[in-house]
Amino acid sequence: MKVGEVMTKNVITFTPDMTVKEAMEILVKNNIGGAPVTVNGKLVGIVTQRDLLSYLDMAYKRQGWIFIPTPFDIIEVPRLTALPYEKFTEIYEKFGQEKLENVMQKKVYFVEPDDDIEDAIRLLGKAKVNRLPVVDKDKNVVGIITRGDILRALAGYKK
Repeated sequence: MKVGEVMTKNVITFTPDMTVKEAMEILVKNNIGGAPVTVNGKLVGIVTQRDLLSYLDMAYKRQGWIFIPTPFDIIEVPRLTALPYEKFTEIYEKFGQEKLENVMQKKVYFVEPDDDIEDAIRLLGKAKVNRLPVVDKDKNVVGIITRGDILRALAGYKK
């Protein structure tokens, strides 16, 4: 089975000049965990929920507050009861205006449509990521394949 048979073709993408707030809204609205970052269709990075939460955690630390996530914080927006509400709002507003080029992962693992699905499975495991952009020979994003896409395909579900 080939990646192109399993991938999601209508890919939501970001651009490096988008803000974190815009990206968060798109992720939430579309119920996705991450998306490729492109310039003129070419892959230049990726942004995931994990990246955004890690960056927010760094913003807290720069203020002298340390955020140590619990398992619940990993799946929810982090909350700090010790941080005054006004300070939290200030940090969050500043964080929301940050450009994705400062938050995105620039080292991106990817596959091509003609790659075998087994190669995608191995790369997902080796890289410890949940999604892989699918690019053509010119590095234009043509799809995305997630762990869920692979499981659905192996279980015989059609999109």
